[in-house]
Amino acid sequence: MELIGAFAAALAMGSLILALAPRKADPGPRLEASIRGVVARRLERSRDELAKARLALEPRTYVALQVAAPLVLGALGLVLSVPLAVLGLIIGLLAPHWYVRYLTGVEARAAADDAPRVLRAMVNRAAAGGVYPDLFAAAAEAARHRWVKADFNEVLGRYFASEAPAEALVEIRRRQAGRNLALVYDALIVLTRTHQPVSAAAEVLGGLGEAARSNQRVARSAAAESRGLRVQAGFLALVIPGLFVYLLLANHALVAPVLDTSFGRFVLLPVAACLEFAGVWLSWRVTRMEV
Repeated sequence: MELIGAFAAALAMGSLILALAPRKADPGPRLEASIRGVVARRLERSRDELAKARLALEPRTYVALQVAAPLVLGALGLVLSVPLAVLGLIIGLLAPHWYVRYLTGVEARAAADDAPRVLRAMVNRAAAGGVYPDLFAAAAEAARHRWVKADFNEVLGRYFASEAPAEALVEIRRRQAGRNLALVYDALIVLTRTHQPVSAAAEVLGGLGEAARSNQRVARSAAAESRGLRVQAGFLALVIPGLFVYLLLANHALVAPVLDTSFGRFVLLPVAACLEFAGVWLSWRVTRMEV
């Protein structure tokens, strides 16, 4: 009885200590909050990428495509062989991101062509004694690319709607794919936040205009030199698959070891697809010139 009583007393004392001790947070809500944070950051990053590419697509839809594309291409590749399923999975993982980056590059090049023109118009309007809304209006008039024009018109509209210019500029700055226009928006944000006079804006934007024209000359020279290399790389990338299709149509017996045998379907064909994919990717990376 004494042993049972001592055990009961120890159990009661332990229960009392546990009841009085501070409790740790439940790991469930913490894990759920961490997952929600990761998803929120991914959606925010996708929103910025889609805005720069000027794609009217919801971030959740874009993330869903990034998940669905590898599954669909992997399932299609599995019809032929497991290695092709793996290749389809890899291409599916990369294809949506590559497409958005391609569109972003197109927008960046178009914005780069407009940047010197926009800066020159803003500097001229500032030198003529205009105020910040006049600078935005001059930039919208000088711009030729529709999105550059639309962005400056939006800034002007928000200004007349009594919204703080710096806040509107910060939001529109996130859509800029071109480096030169991004620098223009950064300069305008700093100038409007610090309430600098338009004369100071003319000096800053004038310096940016010289840098933008210099960058444009370098970018055009680099693009001209790389264009020939890309044409050669594209031609070589199409020759081998075209030759294979020609042999398939003209004389099936020549390509039968690749299509009609297990070794061909599971080894030769996947290796050829991987080499073709790697060659295209390497050629694109070597000849790619950043604007």
